Amino acid sequence: MDREIKRASVEDCLRIKDLGYGSSHHIRMYGQQFEIVSDPIPDGDGVSIQVRTAAEPAKRTLQLPTSILVGFKDFFSKGA
Repeated sequence: MDREIKRASVEDCLRIKDLGYGSSHHIRMYGQQFEIVSDPIPDGDGVSIQVRTAAEPAKRTLQLPTSILVGFKDFFSKGA
């Protein structure tokens, strides 16, 4: 069972990265502009990325809303 959860988390990370949440990208979330400094990684029951802002240049972990980003997997399928 743990193997399935880890595999699902890795697949979620790949999907989220395909949506543009990868290293060197910028996103606006939770009312702030973030620079992403890492690729998505499994984190407990979810997915996180390392980010920084202009106001806070130190890296910090940002938990992503996985259920929103990969909840509708059919809408985000890759083309053939």
